[in-house]
Amino acid sequence: MPGNLHFKTIVWDTMKLSLLQLCIIVVFSNTTFSHYRLLGQDLLEKRITLKMEDKSLKSVLLSIERNSEVKFIYNPTEIRSATRVTFQASNEPLADALVRLLRPLSIRYEVAGKQVMLFRAEKSSSVTLPESGREEIAREALALIRGKVTDEKGDGLPGVSVVVKGTSRGTTTNSAGQYELELGQGESMLIFSFVGYLSQEIQVGTRSELNVAMKVDTKALDEVVVVGYGEMKRADLTTAQTSVSSKDIARTTNTTLEQAIQGRAAGVYITQNSGQPGGGISVNIRGINSISGSNEPLYVVDGVQIQGQSVSFGAQSSSNPLAGLNPADIESVEVLQGPSATAIYGSRATNGVLLITTKRGKSGDTKIAYGYQFSLQTPPKPLKVMDLQQYAQMVGEYHQLAGGETPEEFLDPSLLGKGTDWQKELFKNAPMHKHQLSLSGGNDRTTYYLSGEYLKQDGVALGSGFNRYGFRLNLDNKPREWASIGANLSFNQTNDNLTTSQENIISNALQLTPQVPVRNIDGSWGGGDENNGANIFAPVNPIAIANLTTNKLVRRQLLGGLNIGVRLAKGLQFRTSFNTNLGFSNSSYYIPTYKIGWAQNVTASYTNGSGVNTYWNWNQLLEYNRQFGRHNVSVMLSHESQESTWKNLAGGRTGFLTNDILDLAAGDALTASNSGGSGEWAMESYLGRLNYNFADRYILMGTIRRDGSANFGADNKWGFFPSVSAAWRVSQEPFFHVPAISELKLRFETGITGNQGSGGIYSPMGTGTTPTTTGFLPTKYANDGLKWEETKTNNFGINLALFQNRIQFEFDYYIKNTDNLLMEKPLPWYMGTNGVGAVGAPTVNIGALQNKGWGFTINTVNVNRGGFKWESNLNISSFKTKIKSFYSDAAFVDRTSWWLADWTQRSEVGKAPWLFRGYMEEGLFQSVEEIEKSALPVDNNGVKLPINENNIWVGDVKFKDVNGDGIINENDQTVIGNPWPKLFAGFTNTFSYKGFDLSILLTSTYGNDVYNFLGKLNTNASNINLSRNLLVHAMDYAKPVKNTDGTVTLSNPGTDVARISNGPNGNFVRHTDKWVEDGSFIRLKNISLTYNLPVSLVSRQKIIRGARLSVGAQNVATLTGYSGFDPEVGAYVSRDASAANQAVGLDYGRYPLTPVYTFSLGLDF
Repeated sequence: MPGNLHFKTIVWDTMKLSLLQLCIIVVFSNTTFSHYRLLGQDLLEKRITLKMEDKSLKSVLLSIERNSEVKFIYNPTEIRSATRVTFQASNEPLADALVRLLRPLSIRYEVAGKQVMLFRAEKSSSVTLPESGREEIAREALALIRGKVTDEKGDGLPGVSVVVKGTSRGTTTNSAGQYELELGQGESMLIFSFVGYLSQEIQVGTRSELNVAMKVDTKALDEVVVVGYGEMKRADLTTAQTSVSSKDIARTTNTTLEQAIQGRAAGVYITQNSGQPGGGISVNIRGINSISGSNEPLYVVDGVQIQGQSVSFGAQSSSNPLAGLNPADIESVEVLQGPSATAIYGSRATNGVLLITTKRGKSGDTKIAYGYQFSLQTPPKPLKVMDLQQYAQMVGEYHQLAGGETPEEFLDPSLLGKGTDWQKELFKNAPMHKHQLSLSGGNDRTTYYLSGEYLKQDGVALGSGFNRYGFRLNLDNKPREWASIGANLSFNQTNDNLTTSQENIISNALQLTPQVPVRNIDGSWGGGDENNGANIFAPVNPIAIANLTTNKLVRRQLLGGLNIGVRLAKGLQFRTSFNTNLGFSNSSYYIPTYKIGWAQNVTASYTNGSGVNTYWNWNQLLEYNRQFGRHNVSVMLSHESQESTWKNLAGGRTGFLTNDILDLAAGDALTASNSGGSGEWAMESYLGRLNYNFADRYILMGTIRRDGSANFGADNKWGFFPSVSAAWRVSQEPFFHVPAISELKLRFETGITGNQGSGGIYSPMGTGTTPTTTGFLPTKYANDGLKWEETKTNNFGINLALFQNRIQFEFDYYIKNTDNLLMEKPLPWYMGTNGVGAVGAPTVNIGALQNKGWGFTINTVNVNRGGFKWESNLNISSFKTKIKSFYSDAAFVDRTSWWLADWTQRSEVGKAPWLFRGYMEEGLFQSVEEIEKSALPVDNNGVKLPINENNIWVGDVKFKDVNGDGIINENDQTVIGNPWPKLFAGFTNTFSYKGFDLSILLTSTYGNDVYNFLGKLNTNASNINLSRNLLVHAMDYAKPVKNTDGTVTLSNPGTDVARISNGPNGNFVRHTDKWVEDGSFIRLKNISLTYNLPVSLVSRQKIIRGARLSVGAQNVATLTGYSGFDPEVGAYVSRDASAANQAVGLDYGRYPLTPVYTFSLGLDF
């Protein structure tokens, strides 16, 4: 496509430039910070000479400013600058001069760079003495104290503030960390403070020398994070784990949970499969881990385990199973990636784990918070399709070439208008409203968090929408000092309108011709001409279908849990928890009777389905923590059992007398049909974890888990999943003396996780007809020797923090090897796998694959000065998956989407999974001579097709002879694209100043391919004969002409669009690399500005305690070479999609992500 050729180079250069710019910013800002530490000391050591009599304090300060580089800052309402003073200094250090000038006026000062800030100090009772008397007493009372301030490594620490407690007198340490200060009578307490270190108050006593070792403020390292079945200090982590906080989540407009973490965690590749409200999202952590199973992670919501799912099935395939969770209720999301973190979840954690902790109450007054958010979603940038004049011109040109009669109204296109703009009719501005109310509080015994939410989101495309209602109650109680009780309860209901995706509304709107009106003059729906037989191949009015068809899905979900903790002895804790997930669904799919032009549906049909699923988990856990001197030991042992069941039931009827009553009873009972299904699984587990920490330097952790699953036979029922990890905090070693490095930690971990699949040891029974009646037949071969699919991962990591944690690096490299892949083994037809009464192929362990990848994160505090703070986060990741073996080296597995012209993605040994498969194009034939020298397609007998206008001709596609056998056939199909990115990244910048907060998030992928199936269909100029509209680019189709010398060439040799032809060459029938486009992009994902109203303004009334106003924009700019609506094409979730045949990276009118503009108001009461 135009503009796409050099896009990968442009994106790669842009990403490199952005990274280079970031590094320059970081180096510059931290160099400035180091200089800033020394600046205050140098300033105070400057000497000044000054003599002023009976002048205002303001005049004296201005004179000092002129004689030095200092700038005074003060509040005029606090510092009376009109006070008259007499002051004299002769070659005196500025520090001493300021003490003499300001102390009698009860003014203290603080130094920040070249700025001296003045504050009112507390007054003490005193007796007014003559000037000479005051000086004499001061000389007698002052005592000199000196010393050196060092960091945790023993190196001198410059710029440390040393202040006499209770006074404004003080100094700062010099470049060697030394200081010197005079103390008055009764003054014996000094305060030492510095950014990044803990403040210390030290009694001087009778000492004349006081040396102080500063301690690093380890708030970031002491932060407690959630891990599997427990908590841990971040500094003690030995595994790859990323945190996303509620603050991060609040900065973006999120309908669902997965949107909130996109671009914020290294190693997590997130694509939005559909832009429809509440639409499905694919979350991929560290590559592809299974061929037949899901690659979605495990979600653990307050202990409730929910297996991720990227696609449903049937008329509701585009829905999102996690859409019921309210992002505003989430306190934090912990992304577990390393084997040591995930192995504790055993067979459910091969694809990673997202630990979701919801908000809880805190002791204190009841906090009432209300939030309202209004968002305006805007249409996507339209694709360039033909208007009515262009369409009429193409119709005339087609009939000149192929014969036929051009409609009279199309004979002179210049007389026509633009016709119907179907994109404009389909896409509209759409509002989204969200109300959130929460109450939290409690006392030292009981705390609570209660919230309610209402969300209503209309879709920018007609026939789509999403509503959500929900409430949450979290309670914590401590009835005794040795006991605790907690409860979580959450209910939500979601309502989806799924018509747009299920009925292919977007692709049909792009293909319907512009001469068809949306509505006729009489108000009826516009449709194709009944007298034109070609119109039966044209789509039915998509606006009408979006309004007439009903495709609703209502889901209700109850998540709940109860936990009890008992302290049995010092350091010994017992906890037990019971969690459950109950889901109920009801679907309504109604296709009414209608007559729209030629299209007529005389029989209405209605399908009504219901489903219920249950899950429960009971866990008992014993944990022991003990510190022996410098040794810290933690042991956890646990037992867990869990079970899940599901049951679906659907009924259908046709023959409804009216389209106004959607009830099965209103249909014809003689047409009734029904279907259903059910399933269950259960698992019992034993698990444990051992942590050992010596002196905060050497950290070891080992985990073990045994899962017993009903999906395996007696010999293989139990899976064993161990892990071990170690970390060495080099920066804590006595020999480590690098002042710039505040943290250096090396990590290694190895572990095994598994996948139990969906069964295979039994032969499920299905109904089937026999000569006499209906009976049961086995549906697939059994395999009682089936084993667990296992993934072994090795992870190498490093954490590095510089300049008191102002710069933090984290890097992880991993290798994942998955063995015993669970797959169906293809069997020949003579083994009864085809035909009536066929038995399906068995599930076997027949393969292995490998994942290699890395993730890099850098967090920086670029500026933190004068109330202004600028922080950045950059994460870049990459993974590469390769299939190592199948049941034979020549074996492969195909996913074929039959409804998309047999679109195929293949997994084969030595390559990545699910690569695009098709033919290679080598341009268009430019002459008959070129055709004669080229490999050509063959007929069913293997004979080359003849060279003439009705077969192979100038302007036809020239296909590459991949295997070199001189002909073009199915053996020339090869890999034509890869849906997986080479790199993906997220870049966040946050700026805060006083009450303002600005956040900017960029997301990007590089190197992934997208198959533009819609572009292929809408560029086929021959489709004019089918009354279909086309992209404007199709008008430049190849035009063969016969020259005077008898040769045939193209009048437009530069075109890449094949000629108009219905011949057997298959110009637009074969899937080819021409339609594979670069899906790389850099997107301004989110920008938001928040203003917190000042307390001075809010405090004027007694009801509202705090108020916030926010404005934001999402998906506002995208740099890409992709020619479709949106380059972020995930997995296909529209009509006929299922997990077994789901296409990845294919665009067939995917519901695009569009710009969203948001205003929100937050109030605290």
